[in-house]
Amino acid sequence: MTDLTTFLEEYSPVLYNCERPSRYIGGEFLSIKKDFEKADVKILMAFPDKYEIGISNFGHKILYHIINNQENMLADRIYAPEKDFCELLGKYDKPLYSLDLKKPLNSFDFIGFALQYEMSYTTILKMLEMGKIPVLSKERTKDNPIIFTGGPCAYNPAPLSEFIDLFLIGDGEEVVIEIAELYNKIKHLKREEILEKLSEIEGVYSPVFSPKRGEPVKKRIFDLKYDAHPVKSPIPHSQSVHDRATIEIRRGCGRLCRFCQSAHTNLPIRERKKEDIVQLVKDYVKNTGYDEYSLLSLSSNDHGKIEEIIEELNQHFKGTDVSVSLPSQRADRFSIKLGQLIHGARKGSVTIAPEAGSQRMRNIINKNLNEEQIISATLASIENGWDKIKFYFIIGLPFEEYSDLDALVELLDKINACCKEKGFRLPKITCSISTFVPKPFTPFGVCAQNLPSEIKEKITHIRNKGAHLKNVKFNFHNPIISQFEAFLTRGDSRVCDFIYKMYKDGSYLESWEENVTYDKFYATAKECGLDINEETTKTFNYDEPLPWDIIDTGIDKEWFKNEYEKAKAAKTTIPCETKCSNCGVCKNFKTHKVLDK
Repeated sequence: MTDLTTFLEEYSPVLYNCERPSRYIGGEFLSIKKDFEKADVKILMAFPDKYEIGISNFGHKILYHIINNQENMLADRIYAPEKDFCELLGKYDKPLYSLDLKKPLNSFDFIGFALQYEMSYTTILKMLEMGKIPVLSKERTKDNPIIFTGGPCAYNPAPLSEFIDLFLIGDGEEVVIEIAELYNKIKHLKREEILEKLSEIEGVYSPVFSPKRGEPVKKRIFDLKYDAHPVKSPIPHSQSVHDRATIEIRRGCGRLCRFCQSAHTNLPIRERKKEDIVQLVKDYVKNTGYDEYSLLSLSSNDHGKIEEIIEELNQHFKGTDVSVSLPSQRADRFSIKLGQLIHGARKGSVTIAPEAGSQRMRNIINKNLNEEQIISATLASIENGWDKIKFYFIIGLPFEEYSDLDALVELLDKINACCKEKGFRLPKITCSISTFVPKPFTPFGVCAQNLPSEIKEKITHIRNKGAHLKNVKFNFHNPIISQFEAFLTRGDSRVCDFIYKMYKDGSYLESWEENVTYDKFYATAKECGLDINEETTKTFNYDEPLPWDIIDTGIDKEWFKNEYEKAKAAKTTIPCETKCSNCGVCKNFKTHKVLDK
């Protein structure tokens, strides 16, 4: 462990002159400091976004917990520093360092980057540079860490294939330990030999070695185990985006909305048992002192025992200020009882995700939700004391017509009319409306995206149509950013050159819109022989090779094809909780869904 006094003496000019040095000093309550010299394998968990975002990331918390629970391994953390800190590191010629042990990045055996968002790709390269590590994987030697990534964006490794040594596909709990254990046995070998052997582990893709095997890399599926879930995590020095105890109650979603990557790549559904969830919440709150806990899932109120869980926890926390938070609600599973159970002293907003305004469009995206259910859930929320409602919608979806946009506003009109009819005060409604981004491993992954100019016309149409709704605030995601996301998420290996040029030209922290230079995006793509408009409006074909075919999620390609055809006909698929959708995951991977029934 680096002596704190030595570290402060060395880095004081940087820390003294930067904004919010609390982001960079570590030492948070419940952070872990193991002996660096005694650990056989040293892994740095890197998050390519700001401290307050990264320290809240649940995947990072899991791996930090699991790795540090191994006697001969240690995990440390690093988040992307702000631009002023980067400049100060350069000015004083200091390397970027880990938070817990204050070690330079290049002193670790592995650096694992979370791939949560496409717009963070250039940030990864800049963090490597600040850590004095070659950005291109082919230029790294035995003295450099092995760079791996995991997370949603890893399902298409092609855009980062020249920079990343290994991609971890699927659930990371077991595979990261297997990698570390094997590495410990073979670390005397040459770097190329080590990478080749690590790439033979199931769930590991190597851009250099995996294609030689000819078979797609199968994703890893983890059976949710009690001991693998953290019950404490570092408490940030300053406010983070999610200042609460997070407990994952369910992984995977059987709803299979046709635009949603997570629903398809996280199959099969695995629910934790009610007893385990209750105990995890109690332990996490006790250990951390948080006054709020979140029951995390892609669809939390789809858990078969969600009401029983909250009922028991309400009884346990009775007389305290501890309250429950649920992510976005499934309107068809929102009950008056559930509303009453989660009605705490601090009433925030209830979030409902209809995604589309018309029934035709909801059928196309396989939402399996009707207007009556949406209105009923909204009214039940208002009746239970919430006066703030947040709705999520998507525009620019495949087969969308302007009548579907009109239906979005008409739905809000009907909600207001029902409130007046029942004598309710009109709620404050926030409509967060994003632009459709075609994602790999979804039925809509082959679809064209609307041009930003088309989306802007649709935004104007909705604003004009809904101008009379004084209690409704419309928030629209920037359609140009959505276009860049689509360009990167479906990109092939040609995008590597684009990302490298953007990084060399100073792109950094572009997950924050104020750091994005739009003209530079288009101009750099053109330099690389790529037209962003052309690439994003392109319709792929399921019968041709796709950049992400090197990964096997277990879902049959023919199933995606059939779902696309059903979408064209506005036909829905029954959720797999109700009936097997025959997607292929359970059959192909010899697994099964786990429901707490």
